[in-house]
Amino acid sequence: MMPLKPTITLFFVFILALHGCKESADSVQTKNASIVESGNWRFVMDLGDKLLPFNAVIDLDNSEPRFIVMNANEEIQLENIRFFNDSIKAYFPVFQSELSLRIESPSLLSGKWINHNKENYSIPVMAEYNRNFRFTPSKSSADIASKYKVVFDPNGTKPWNAILKVSNNEGKLEGTFLTETGDYRFLDGNIMNGKIYLSTFDGSHAFYFESDIRGDSLHNGQFLSGSHYQTSWLGSANQNFELRSPDDLTYIKKGYNYFDFSLPNQDGDTVSWNDLDLQGKVVIVDIMGSWCPNCLDANRSIQKLISTYNKEDIAVLTIAFEKTTDLQKARSRIIKMQEKLGLPEGFIFGGKANKQSASNAFPMLNHIMSYPTLIFIDKNREVRQIYTGFYGPGTGKYYDQFMKETDSLLQEMVNEQA
Repeated sequence: MMPLKPTITLFFVFILALHGCKESADSVQTKNASIVESGNWRFVMDLGDKLLPFNAVIDLDNSEPRFIVMNANEEIQLENIRFFNDSIKAYFPVFQSELSLRIESPSLLSGKWINHNKENYSIPVMAEYNRNFRFTPSKSSADIASKYKVVFDPNGTKPWNAILKVSNNEGKLEGTFLTETGDYRFLDGNIMNGKIYLSTFDGSHAFYFESDIRGDSLHNGQFLSGSHYQTSWLGSANQNFELRSPDDLTYIKKGYNYFDFSLPNQDGDTVSWNDLDLQGKVVIVDIMGSWCPNCLDANRSIQKLISTYNKEDIAVLTIAFEKTTDLQKARSRIIKMQEKLGLPEGFIFGGKANKQSASNAFPMLNHIMSYPTLIFIDKNREVRQIYTGFYGPGTGKYYDQFMKETDSLLQEMVNEQA
């Protein structure tokens, strides 16, 4: 069972009050296999009202240390792992965040997750060795549906719909929520004491969900995103419910013939469509941000789809909206993302990441309601499809459907005459 909340909170306060991760030039070690145990670790993140668990493997038995964060079928290899006399720092490969941990003993770590995309944003964490469960090691015979219609913030002024897809293996849960702006990626959890618990942590988002099971319904749901946001939700089993199609949410407004822009490129030079070498090519416009996990899922998927085509046939135009207005800072983040994912160099800088600024940059569109937004444009510059948000690999058949239909669309456009 998950330890009681007051006990862990007091432990967090005690540990963090006594210690901080110390860093000095002469204390850095590249590897010290004796300082922490190698194997499975269970982390808990203190969100204030709730504890968000996630799992990791720390392996110091090889020539290069490994630190892998795991969410269901997802594995995230952290990088630039640094050891000090009494602490560890490990950095997420794309996102501007890190785990900064003090070594209390070979089987106990404490510290914080620091998200550099938010000002002064950190959340306490602690970890125990030889714990390979999420919320509880116990099995459960409780039965739940595999698909629910969900309403978030049901009593608020702007409730929104979602789908919860979940698999149940004797109380071990895996699944995700699908919304009209994308999915909540790989969720991992358990059934415990008549409730479902789900969580994910990928270095950008820290999501926690719980709800009571009442027959075919889910009640008293709570959703926490880090320590800065929370809302309620409820669900009802419904195999037939679907959200609006991602193809129908964003479109070219009447009176406009083309998609265009006037924005700085990676060198700061203002460019538009006609300044780029796009004539006679199929173009995928990727409106995204390096801070966005769904965007990275979309990047990887698009690269997989176009890998079999001639580079002269298809161009991907990256328009990035970042957590800064500073082009220099944005450039370093975007280039880092492109290098890690093996993406082509070059991008257009949209500015600060918010939906209003993105909508202002593209007056020919009715709106930008999600990152990513993918725009598919044929050789004659006709917009053939606009796909809002992204349903990634964690969504199963929804992801498979996107890949199949998009592959067909690309084949059709590439084979057409300009």
